[in-house]
Amino acid sequence: MTSKERVRRALQHLPVDRIPAHFECTSAVSEKLMKHYGFTTHEEILEKFEIDIRCVDAKYIGTELPKYIDVDGNEVTTDYWGCKNKRVWTGSEYNSITCFHPLDEIETLEGLDNYPWPSADWFDYSIVTEFCQKNADKAIMIGHPGPFQIATFLRNMDKLFVDMALEPEFAQKIYDKMVDFELDYYERMLIAGQGLIDIIRPHDDYGTQISLLFSVDMWRQFFKENTKKLVDLTHKYGAFYQQHSCGAIQPIIPELIACGVDVLEPLQKVNGLEATVLQEMFGGKICFQGGIDTQVILPFGTVEEVIKETEHYMDTLHKEGGYVLMASQYFEGDVPIENIEAVYSVNRIRD
Repeated sequence: MTSKERVRRALQHLPVDRIPAHFECTSAVSEKLMKHYGFTTHEEILEKFEIDIRCVDAKYIGTELPKYIDVDGNEVTTDYWGCKNKRVWTGSEYNSITCFHPLDEIETLEGLDNYPWPSADWFDYSIVTEFCQKNADKAIMIGHPGPFQIATFLRNMDKLFVDMALEPEFAQKIYDKMVDFELDYYERMLIAGQGLIDIIRPHDDYGTQISLLFSVDMWRQFFKENTKKLVDLTHKYGAFYQQHSCGAIQPIIPELIACGVDVLEPLQKVNGLEATVLQEMFGGKICFQGGIDTQVILPFGTVEEVIKETEHYMDTLHKEGGYVLMASQYFEGDVPIENIEAVYSVNRIRD
């Protein structure tokens, strides 16, 4: 069974020869692993851990985006949405923090219409075609921060939430502008993939550690229709729609299922997203990816504790398909190499 066959069968809740696996990490972790194993490419890491999924994105070819060094010595870049992002040192690796929200200066619908929203014409999609052909036996995933996530970079989150409560037409226009771009952008990627793209995965964090960021009714009001549009586009090209959302989002899982979402991840260790609860309430209705805790168990646990946690998620959520093995977030610099190895060793032993 190829990786592509394995993933596609699992996402259709069909039996597989082993549980498919995904792997994501920060650049610092990738460098650490390559040095540890004597590798020269990230692909060698994926091959070592028998990872089934590969990710690709189109190449930005629009006008040159400005960047500079601020007074504190931090590099500040501008993305194609118009947000400015500061690269800061955390003590173990660099993270990017939004330091300028361009829509903060706009307060009218006309202003939103006149904003220089990105165009799908600004990208070269030939890299997608080449990548898919080169990795035809792998499951191919595309996707980036989604309509809500990018909106929080474009407009300060406090302002955006006030808009949703008091100026809903203004907030809706922001989200609709986002989705208009993404529908065009993703369709061009799907066409470039020539039928080889398997998963579209937008990143939208709808939850905190304890609850949703807003009510279920508000999710329906602002996000349900647009989610359905993206799902329908994905299914039109025979791919699966995977929703990323951090936080305690159990209340909207039925809404995601109603929209046709195929997979939910990353399954943070929060109330309502316990593996047993997810399987009991939603098993067979939606697939799951992730869950292996990156906040406590992976950085601070023993190898034995990591193996136990991994086995629990695999045994609970994999019922003749329906589960993809991964951590509950990117592997970060505080996770020991032996604990990363432990996650994927369980799958290899069962293979």
